Amino acid sequence: MPVPHDCEECLLIRNGLQGRTWDAISSEFLQANPDSLPLLSAEAYRAFLPAWLREGLITPDSEVAAMLLVNLRMDPETQGFTAEQGRLIVEVARAIAAKSLWGINDPVHVDSLAAIEDIWGRLP
Repeated sequence: MPVPHDCEECLLIRNGLQGRTWDAISSEFLQANPDSLPLLSAEAYRAFLPAWLREGLITPDSEVAAMLLVNLRMDPETQGFTAEQGRLIVEVARAIAAKSLWGINDPVHVDSLAAIEDIWGRLP
């Protein structure tokens, strides 16, 4: 089950993800649900995080990208990810920040990337 909680918002997210792979998730769905990652089950988070990462790279100034960087630094679900995957997530976060309007040296990005590197860069 992609979303373990039963509320109207979670039902919409569940219906949008159920039976799909990450590469079948549309940009429209992601743009409509930019802050949904924390609602996903651990299994769904691992399965669908690539969709949010891809969308963040494509639209680095979108709410999807902004919320992704927040999620990656604020108690993300790291269980089940490998060290190699963690390093890749850090690189994607850096690329999103670098491609954004504010750039990688923006103080908010500097703080976010430091936290993301600390969390995702130390996976076993």
